[in-house]
Amino acid sequence: MTDGETTGSVTRRGFMLGTAGAAATGAAGGVSAEEGGGESGGGGTKTVKVVDNKFDPDEVTVAPGTTVKWVWEGSGHNIVVENQPDGSNWEGTKGGESKLYDKGHTHEHTFESTGSYEYYCAPHKAMGMTGTVTVQEGGASSSGSSKPAVPKGAKTLGVATSGALMTTLGLAYFFMKFGGDYGELGEYE
Repeated sequence: MTDGETTGSVTRRGFMLGTAGAAATGAAGGVSAEEGGGESGGGGTKTVKVVDNKFDPDEVTVAPGTTVKWVWEGSGHNIVVENQPDGSNWEGTKGGESKLYDKGHTHEHTFESTGSYEYYCAPHKAMGMTGTVTVQEGGASSSGSSKPAVPKGAKTLGVATSGALMTTLGLAYFFMKFGGDYGELGEYE
């Protein structure tokens, strides 16, 4: 049987073209970045989760012009500014140390002045619920951070796509080496 014949079975060429197309589609599928702009050029948004007894992450490095957004996933927390660069105007959450916020609340601030901003949750400071926002030109890229530059989701997708591609290539090799058109079932009776 040649590649040009059309029957109910799949030809080697059809199989190769189909799997190559599927692999290319899977590899080109969108991988979204964590949150754009906030770590290299400013102007983006970086999210910090306010969970029970900690800020996650507790240290953030951003470029000037980046907005940091705190999202409450726990209850009974606030943000009190402890130290900030001269001339900065961040006040933390409204109400100072006495006002507490619950799950679903958000607070955001756009950091313009370079320097270190230290903050804490008033009721949980003794438990280590503190955080730092460092604002520097270039954001996190120039801080020498040991955290990976590629989000975990992108790495997982890359590994899965590589595995699928290797499986496809292995099957393609097998079919090309040993054939794949075994004829119709009635042909061997």
